Amino acid sequence: MSQNKKAFYYRPKTNQSNSPTVRWTFVTLGWVFFVLGIIGILLPVMPTAPFVLLAAWCWARSSRRFHFWLINHKYFGKYVRDWEDRRAVPHYAKWLATIMMAISTAMLFFNIPADMVWVAWLVAVVCSGVAIFLFRFPNA
Repeated sequence: MSQNKKAFYYRPKTNQSNSPTVRWTFVTLGWVFFVLGIIGILLPVMPTAPFVLLAAWCWARSSRRFHFWLINHKYFGKYVRDWEDRRAVPHYAKWLATIMMAISTAMLFFNIPADMVWVAWLVAVVCSGVAIFLFRFPNA
């Protein structure tokens, strides 16, 4: 097999706005969300997937070029395509997110002052709700 063989490219369904102002706003927001997603790779307290999906959503409404680039991206493309096509999340990502939320919540319980323990309980309830919500999606 030749190494110069062209890969299959997924063609997105876009819903671009007719207004240049709206398109530029969504292009800008897409880049902001994408950069936040990249930062989320480096920082354990910040998620990556929601920001990359928000970038894809913004670019689908503003820039075919950027949206096409993201859904065919080497690392993010499969996840964006799975989400756009079937609203599916990889099984390992569900477990990873749940485990990270549990560890973060446990650390909060050990590090928060006693008079603020209600904040830790609130975070625990929200994280539990997010985990339940996440596991309701089909596996990618």
